[in-house]
Amino acid sequence: MPDQTHPETKQTPTETKKKQAESLAGLPPNTLHIILYIRSDPPLPNDFHWAFYLHKGTATTPGGTKYHARGIGAGWIPGHEATASIFAENFLCVVIQIARIPPETHARVDEIMRSYDGCLNAIPGITCRVWILTVLRVLVDEGFVRCDIGELERECFGFGNENSLTASANLQPRPVFKSRVSS
Repeated sequence: MPDQTHPETKQTPTETKKKQAESLAGLPPNTLHIILYIRSDPPLPNDFHWAFYLHKGTATTPGGTKYHARGIGAGWIPGHEATASIFAENFLCVVIQIARIPPETHARVDEIMRSYDGCLNAIPGITCRVWILTVLRVLVDEGFVRCDIGELERECFGFGNENSLTASANLQPRPVFKSRVSS
């Protein structure tokens, strides 16, 4: 009987890279996403690393920028970096589109994403998820994302939990969802 916790994969590295490139090419340009990564194998329910991904997806900028907070020892540090291969990242579980971000507002969104960099450890109960929700509040307040934050958080957990086993097996392509509770 097959091991249900590790779905089998017969994908070659070439097939995997092709599927990852197709997934990246399929993202709409100028969209903001929440990305969840599994943290254990087998994955545990509701146990994810959370990040934002602003996909620019133009001919001159094929990827975008990943924004997240990382725990280092007893503290937290910002981790923001340009990436042209978000789908090739280890432990990627799901990508959830939450908004369209017009190119002329990318600089402002970048400022918001970095606005807590100097005081991450002062955020009560700081975790990567708490940082996401804190920054999301500013994005909602400024009109970049329209959603009920609690509903969006629950939706993200649902997508992550539904897809964590296939993430553990690194089945490609990783799923992309458009949030039903945000715009």
